[in-house]
Amino acid sequence: MTEMDELEIVGVVKSKPLRLSRKTAKHLRKHLSHIGWRFGFLLFWQQIIQMLGYTASILLPDKPGKILPVWKIGQKHQIPVHRVADVNHPDTLKVIEALQPDIIVSAYFNQIIRQDLIAIPATGILNIHPGWLPAYRGVMAYFWVLKNGSEKAGVSVHWIDKGIDTGELVARHGFRIREGMTQQKVLIHTAVIGSVLLERIARLILKGQKLKAISIEDEEVQYYSMPTGDEFDEYFKSRRFFRIRDMFGFLFLRRNKDQ
Repeated sequence: MTEMDELEIVGVVKSKPLRLSRKTAKHLRKHLSHIGWRFGFLLFWQQIIQMLGYTASILLPDKPGKILPVWKIGQKHQIPVHRVADVNHPDTLKVIEALQPDIIVSAYFNQIIRQDLIAIPATGILNIHPGWLPAYRGVMAYFWVLKNGSEKAGVSVHWIDKGIDTGELVARHGFRIREGMTQQKVLIHTAVIGSVLLERIARLILKGQKLKAISIEDEEVQYYSMPTGDEFDEYFKSRRFFRIRDMFGFLFLRRNKDQ
């Protein structure tokens, strides 16, 4: 999308890592009691490997179509990147208001967007959701689709409203789950496909075309919460959570516009 001259990206908002405090430590203990220490350790190790992958991306030459971390895209194209602890905080809202965005895109963002922020962009907020909506609303769709033994996964783009993944659906694309796929591999697939869907949507908007809502009236609706330790253990009996090569795989990916 940075190659579309008719589109101006005015800024990027990225979540800051949580600072360790009594409040965050209490929240972390509660979270670990829900997901289990084994799952918690694996998520922590996954983050470490991912950070190493991002660091390695700095050393590799940029090639057309290569998937890059958002901060590096901002640096490359001189787009301001704002790192915030709370996207709904009044100070953050002032920063976003000053940018005067027509549309905001939420891409794999780890905070719930509240109404005051939803009201800022003139057209609305589009969300890239790493799951097939409405069957996989909620958290970690890329985990649940594997745990459920589904044959297909998907990615969806929808307008954000007051609910969680309940806004008007404007695009989605499914893909087959191959043998041996991990949740990280599914997540990477959704990111690549989601970027292609978003570019197509942007071109329609720039042409002045109204985005057509996808009818989901007769489809199954399911909401998923964060997995528990027992649910993770059940998943782990038949699937790997991630492989190190999955975490570094994004460095060598290329976007395929025919997805």
